[in-house]
Amino acid sequence: MFVRIVLCTFFLIVGVGNEVFSESVEAGFGKIKLNGLLQFWYQNDNGATPYDTFRLRRAEIKLSGDIVPEVSWAVMFDPAQVREDDVKTSGTNVTLVGRKSLLQDFVITLKPHECFSVDFGQYKIPFGMEGLESSAKLDFVERSALTSQFKWSDYRDIGFTVKGNFDVQGIKVLPAIGVFNGEGQNKLDVNNPVDLVGRLVINPIKELQVGFAHYNGKLGTGETDNFRTGIELKTNIDPIIFYGEYAQGKASGKNKQTYYVTAGYKILDNLHVVARYDYYDNDTDTSNDEKHEDTIGLNYFIEKHNAKIQLNYIYRGEKGTQIDDNVIRLNVQVSY
Repeated sequence: MFVRIVLCTFFLIVGVGNEVFSESVEAGFGKIKLNGLLQFWYQNDNGATPYDTFRLRRAEIKLSGDIVPEVSWAVMFDPAQVREDDVKTSGTNVTLVGRKSLLQDFVITLKPHECFSVDFGQYKIPFGMEGLESSAKLDFVERSALTSQFKWSDYRDIGFTVKGNFDVQGIKVLPAIGVFNGEGQNKLDVNNPVDLVGRLVINPIKELQVGFAHYNGKLGTGETDNFRTGIELKTNIDPIIFYGEYAQGKASGKNKQTYYVTAGYKILDNLHVVARYDYYDNDTDTSNDEKHEDTIGLNYFIEKHNAKIQLNYIYRGEKGTQIDDNVIRLNVQVSY
């Protein structure tokens, strides 16, 4: 037992998983489950400021467990977020704007009934479909503009969420209502009103998902408007998958909108091709500033999502000044 704990601690420190730890590990109370995600990226960006780089995108280490069946917990760290600075480019100038935090998720879950639960802590707010999907299971190397440009989904904050899981005459209904600080990851609230978010997902049949979400809040001491509304649709009829989202709202004093449409086809069980059209307008009150990204991707699964290689080619287009700014992204991934 002692040897097993020592070995588990060693692999946790270096961030490497192995089949020997696929089962739960004995802890001080209950059992601990260890999961992780490693992503190595290569990116060639032929934009206004071209660059060619390797990147340690994720090195997630997640621990989770149950105290009793009605009480569970999870905590997730990502050392790669601390090692990598945020980079802001303006023309030929490159500025480091600070390091991200090691702590990603901190969740305490109470489940008083099989039909609903309450999450407390820091985690992704219930907005968006692709953003709430595990980073290990994405169809593309990078998420759509809803997340990558607007930061409206795959967005962590501190608060609590009440979630439901109901079956109404064979129709699955999944509501979620959350209350958050509204300032983002690892930050305290700095204004009086709290931010509210709600999402409703319905599965009328197994192969179809439709959803609606709304976020309403204020940001910073100036209490600037920060709200958005989104809709989502997904169908999965093997070997074809089709899904998309639309969202509009206001942030940083600008009205914004974005949408994407994705289609995928399973050539073989371990080889999938995907395509996405991704449109975003950072300021709908300004003309000729709309942009879009057309992505074609190939996913090769060595062992499902636990070991895979993804290759994306992205063509960027914009109104107004045309820039030759195509992108190639490669993701080599292991999850455990």
